Amino acid sequence: MGAQPVPVHPPLSHGSDIEYKAFARAFEKGGAAVLSLIATCYYGTPGYTIFFQGGPKPHEFELLETVPHGIEPQLVTYYLGSWTSGQPLANPPGHVEITDAGGTHRVKVEHWS
Repeated sequence: MGAQPVPVHPPLSHGSDIEYKAFARAFEKGGAAVLSLIATCYYGTPGYTIFFQGGPKPHEFELLETVPHGIEPQLVTYYLGSWTSGQPLANPPGHVEITDAGGTHRVKVEHWS
């Protein structure tokens, strides 16, 4: 039996002008809140995908990218990536840390209004 291929981890996002927003939204009055993250950026070509992945510690995340394959036109294209906790958190964090190719960013968690 031959060697098994090593899984390739997607690279951290190299998008231009990345901005982050984080929100905690309680869907029921006085209830626990769902944490949501949003990232926006642009690339010089279409075909990228950006997405969040949990980091090594709670409330730490990475913004990753998949790169296009093949010949792509030179056309500035804008992207949005999002993530949600999926279930309400009794104590949502006040800040999250998001790492991309430009470093680690501390993002304040705003209340959804």
